[in-house]
Amino acid sequence: MRALPPTRFPARRALLAALTVLVAVSPAQEKPPKAGKPDREEKAEAREMKRTGGDKPGRDPGAEAARVLTRLREAMRVTDEAEWAVISARIAAVHAAGGGAGGKDKAKPAGAERAAQDALRTAVRDGLPEAELRLRLERLAGLQRERGATLERARAELRAVLTVRQEAVAVLAGLLDPTP
Repeated sequence: MRALPPTRFPARRALLAALTVLVAVSPAQEKPPKAGKPDREEKAEAREMKRTGGDKPGRDPGAEAARVLTRLREAMRVTDEAEWAVISARIAAVHAAGGGAGGKDKAKPAGAERAAQDALRTAVRDGLPEAELRLRLERLAGLQRERGATLERARAELRAVLTVRQEAVAVLAGLLDPTP
């Protein structure tokens, strides 16, 4: 190996230092996303869609609900169209009242009840006085009692038109609570 002459070594060192400084202060270039990998915005959008139950490719909520009703009709062994029209309308009323798979305890609040929950959450976060917290708690409790009463009426109306076997299928589907 040949030794470098002493006059050239400081020049190379200076050149290397200059290049290092140049690379360090140059603006960072954004890397293009790898093929097939979602970028940050796509990931955030996918998380939001998952959280809100947004439209997924190939998923039709209307068709899914129709399949569920068809399976219920088959399990209940309902062959008469008029009878099914009455039963399906009452099943829809139970769903609209917050019932369905999981029952009222697992139902997601909607409309005024959700707004009351948001108002209570805001009051807690902002540290509002206890009197205001009490008012918002009472409002939410009243809305939940109202939803519970509406759900129980809808369930009673559904139970009134079902046979014992059909009622058992409705209990297993989460539409009704079992009665002793």
